[in-house]
Amino acid sequence: MRRILYFLKALSFILLLALISGCATSSSPLFNEYDADGNPVQHKRYRRYPERDLIVRWGRTAYKKNNSTGPHFLLSEDQETIKGEYGPPDYISETWLSWNRDYVTEWLYWQEGVMFQFVRRQLVYEGPLSDKERVLVTYGYPDKAHVLYVDDNMMRESFYYHSLFGLGENAYTFVNGKKVESRHLQ
Repeated sequence: MRRILYFLKALSFILLLALISGCATSSSPLFNEYDADGNPVQHKRYRRYPERDLIVRWGRTAYKKNNSTGPHFLLSEDQETIKGEYGPPDYISETWLSWNRDYVTEWLYWQEGVMFQFVRRQLVYEGPLSDKERVLVTYGYPDKAHVLYVDDNMMRESFYYHSLFGLGENAYTFVNGKKVESRHLQ
């Protein structure tokens, strides 16, 4: 019995190390495009599953308010630099799966209006905080979502939030993250 417990503890420690080191994540390259100087071209990652789904996630919360000076455990050089410049993020996302099959974590700075995306703790995108992220912070994952890729440069998303007892719903439509329409449906 003692050997089995020792084996299970050792196995869990090895799995934890594999997860921390990135062995348990996607091995695809972080950047597929480089500029003329050889610097990687950043592209924003988008959620593969933008709606609340009991199979994918139980709760509605898309971003957790950071109520501490964290994150502070196992930060990469990129994350340390950002935290040193902006301080701790206002909101941190749960890790989510992108269309590229990357596992993404986002840091949001509400007042500064900036967001950072990390894959395997490395910065892959830095850009403005869009209306879509602000709605996700405020209302969480929608009950229903429609995503339409018009082309490589245009994505249209509609988020639907049902009110209590199904008496109505709020709908938000975004084009490339910018809110173009919001309405209350009865």
